[in-house]
Amino acid sequence: MLRIGRVRLIAASYSGVLGGAERILLDVAAGLPEAPELALPEGPLAEEARARGLGVFELRERSLVLRAGTRDRVAAPLRLAGHAAELRALIAGAQPDAVIAWGMRTGLAMSAALAAGPPLPMLLHHHDLLPGPLVARGVRAAAARASLVVALSECVARDLDPEGALGARLRIVRPGVDLERFGARDGAQDAAHASDGRERDRTALVLGAIEPWKRPDLALEAIALAARELPGLRVRLVGEPLGPGGRELLARLRERSQRPDLRGRVELVGRVSDPDRELAAADCLLHCAEAEPYGLVVAEAMASGLPVVVPAACGPAEILEPGCGRSYEPGSASAAAAALVDVLSDPAESARMGSAARAAAERRLDLRATQARYAELVDELRPDGPPVRRRQEGDAAGSELAIVTVLHNSRPELETLLASLERHLPAAQVVVVDSGSSDGGAELGRSWAGGAAKLLELGENVGFGRGVNAGLALVERPVTALLNPDVELLDASLEAAGREALRDPARLIAPLVVRPDGSREDNAQHEPGSLPLVGHALVPGAALPQPLAARAEPWRSRHPREVGWAVGSCLVARTDILRELGPFDERIFMYAEDLELGLRAHDAGVGTLFWPAARVVHSGGHSTRRAFGGEPFELLAGRRREVVRARRGAGRARRDDLLQLATFSDRLVLKRLVGRPANRERRQLAALLGYLLGRRA
Repeated sequence: MLRIGRVRLIAASYSGVLGGAERILLDVAAGLPEAPELALPEGPLAEEARARGLGVFELRERSLVLRAGTRDRVAAPLRLAGHAAELRALIAGAQPDAVIAWGMRTGLAMSAALAAGPPLPMLLHHHDLLPGPLVARGVRAAAARASLVVALSECVARDLDPEGALGARLRIVRPGVDLERFGARDGAQDAAHASDGRERDRTALVLGAIEPWKRPDLALEAIALAARELPGLRVRLVGEPLGPGGRELLARLRERSQRPDLRGRVELVGRVSDPDRELAAADCLLHCAEAEPYGLVVAEAMASGLPVVVPAACGPAEILEPGCGRSYEPGSASAAAAALVDVLSDPAESARMGSAARAAAERRLDLRATQARYAELVDELRPDGPPVRRRQEGDAAGSELAIVTVLHNSRPELETLLASLERHLPAAQVVVVDSGSSDGGAELGRSWAGGAAKLLELGENVGFGRGVNAGLALVERPVTALLNPDVELLDASLEAAGREALRDPARLIAPLVVRPDGSREDNAQHEPGSLPLVGHALVPGAALPQPLAARAEPWRSRHPREVGWAVGSCLVARTDILRELGPFDERIFMYAEDLELGLRAHDAGVGTLFWPAARVVHSGGHSTRRAFGGEPFELLAGRRREVVRARRGAGRARRDDLLQLATFSDRLVLKRLVGRPANRERRQLAALLGYLLGRRA
């Protein structure tokens, strides 16, 4: 049986690099029964997350440097404040049930973000040693406010909570590794070399970021000393610098490797995409960081059947078991050299150590155990509420729901949408309507999930409304969700929106729509020219307390509420209701067809309900960016006025014109007063004035 209704999570990270801590985040996220959305800066981590099928909210990339100089010391608090502001906006927009703060910087920022909003369970994953007393005070305060705190080693736990103040809220979860990916090495070749007695080259692997605290410089000194007894010894340094200190260190390593005692022994490889191959080709792992919080590469090496040489301190000392390698005094090149000689001088003994390392990894370092432990912790975060519904075997997600989407040169967006459907609503019927595309979108729709999607090729660009109406004729499910191709599902909540539509059929359901950065889209609106828009024209919702903000701008509401109409990027309704409505007026090629539908539906007794319990991400405007090079404000202004005039009369249209002019003018002035860019408001105002003056002429 599969559980549904688990906590909907956002897991946030300040870092966008793909280091050990970030790879642990991906492993944990991918292993949870309901994968969280990740909030990340663009970079290698976000790219790998998307490659694994995980949803990503985009955060601003900020420097990882903390103490390189006075400028960084001054800038670090400002960066954290900016990170906190982004997280606060993300939480307000996406409304998760719980959050995971990955690392101490995000822990500090998330704690500040939550302090300004409603209570929300937070799990702080702490994977660093505290750098100083001031930071330590802040991180410990953030940990004290967290619902749960996870440390990845005893070393990290003692450093964070030396007095045991966190009690049972502090858990130690040691990261595991994929035992199938890092398979046990074939010891036959080592055994052959051990039996024939001939000397051969031996390769030590140093795997990790080229950063001063990782001490790759110590590794080179240890290799130089060990080579006196192991003439065939080589070393491969695999990794790249993360900051200025690392780049300076890399230059020094290059210079050192050319000296006589190391010449020809050192390979500076750089970053690789498949470290498992490096581990499979090496004879041992050499790790030199004197204060490593955990050391994921040590676990990966042991899983690969590789003996390890590690400092007798912190995380690596906790991972290493007797007989799996050797430890040495931290910071001592001579001690590291002696350990290397001990591990590599006897091939038979080295092979025995590798086998013992693999066996230890199978006992203690299985990723599946780590993922199961995290799933238990996530369950503990679930807010009190009704019992979790369990899905019976064969009751696949989305079985009563159809998805209709219309393409026009939208292949990349469709690929993302289909992947999210496969992840969250695999049983939903998918209808792809291709409206004259030339980018292969139709072929993708045809081949998706072995041809399970229905594809309707119209042969020409007939517009969104006609495309939806044509696709609706192929629907075989009682509920339909109309989705733009640039929408991505966050979870299975559209299924719940479908159940709500079946419960109350005289409704169009408008889910909460968020942008890629987690902020809310204004997809739920008052009727044009109506009284609530008077207050909204004068004061933006963002400047009001939450209850007033939700009344002025319905999309900010935290609870279901009736609205005048909803943007058509995501609408859910009973299929028969949509067919009775049309749903769209096919005379409208593009823009305002959703406004026209909302007004016409209201007149027919079908209301529009904003329902924020269902949530999707909308990247927005993909086709208009390609067709118009941006938002076509003149076209938008004209289409809105035409629809309001046709459905509500000339008087309401004139009133709506005045309210739109007041809104754009007000936002333009306010943004300029606070020094924010106002180009969009300026263009909106100019477009509406130009349209009105042109019409009067």
